[in-house]
Amino acid sequence: MRKLIGLFLLSTLAGFGQARNPEAELRKTLVQFVQAFDNLDWDRFSSFFSEDATTFQPRKFIRRAENKTEIESQFRQVFERVRGDQTKPPYMDLRPLDLRIQMLGADVAVTTFHLDDRPGVLNRRTLVWQHLKSAWKIVHIHASEVPLQEVK
Repeated sequence: MRKLIGLFLLSTLAGFGQARNPEAELRKTLVQFVQAFDNLDWDRFSSFFSEDATTFQPRKFIRRAENKTEIESQFRQVFERVRGDQTKPPYMDLRPLDLRIQMLGADVAVTTFHLDDRPGVLNRRTLVWQHLKSAWKIVHIHASEVPLQEVK
């Protein structure tokens, strides 16, 4: 019993010496989010959103989604359209370009990047993240697109 208690205390104390690296955690989370989106893994994908998250979509949805329920309603339609008649993942190959991470303290961050996933269109994404209950969650996504012929 003493040995078990000693091992528990040792493992607990060892964790105190490890400094948290919020940016590295967020980078890992962003990779996992994109992977879940590429694979249209609904459960994993939706787990990245906070309950009160909001989104602006670039096309079909003209109104801001005001919470996770509305976001899920919008993205379920996106998932169906993207999946089409494909039967296995990955359904997309999203590659964030020009990624920038702005840490606003240890618990809030903004990520911005471009997607080159539609010919003739530059897709821009801004994700606002908050570290909640030991995990990074998306609290807002702003998605927009610009026709490339307008970009100079």
